[in-house]
Amino acid sequence: MLSLAALVLGLSACGAIPTPEVSVPDSTIPLAASMAASPGKVVYAERNGLPQTVPAALKNLTLRGDATYHRLGGTLTTMNMYVRTSLTDLTGCTVVPATPVTPRLFVCDAAAEAAQRIGTLNLQAGVAIPFELSGAALDAAAHAGSGYFGMEVVAGSPMDGETVKLSNVKAQAKI
Repeated sequence: MLSLAALVLGLSACGAIPTPEVSVPDSTIPLAASMAASPGKVVYAERNGLPQTVPAALKNLTLRGDATYHRLGGTLTTMNMYVRTSLTDLTGCTVVPATPVTPRLFVCDAAAEAAQRIGTLNLQAGVAIPFELSGAALDAAAHAGSGYFGMEVVAGSPMDGETVKLSNVKAQAKI
């Protein structure tokens, strides 16, 4: 009993107490063929994926869930994920106007976006594959209540109108 109390006290001193998991609504990431035509580029969609703030005391936010690739003929298998709190301060990025199936897109150099990277999604058409996203950029977006997700195609090619659905998402942070 004493060792358990010491462990709890030690964890609280380090700021490593995990909070309970919280369910996050499903979200859908629109894909575009132009993403595959831009190797080494991060494509941000002008769509806020984190419309609620979390208290500043919460750190090390992690999102876990399932990613399902809804394919129309593309071959996407892997993409890196990024997040920004805003798309207004981007420099050196190209803007792609919205289409009937995709929002306005911002295409940026992946090397310049390294600090915004929060993980990788492995994908298989029609199959829910577990994922985990975390990092300082995700913490910043959650605290700001504004998160614009970016994608970098690593393997395969998406087509216009395809999507990746993030479902069964749970958020967990540490105090």
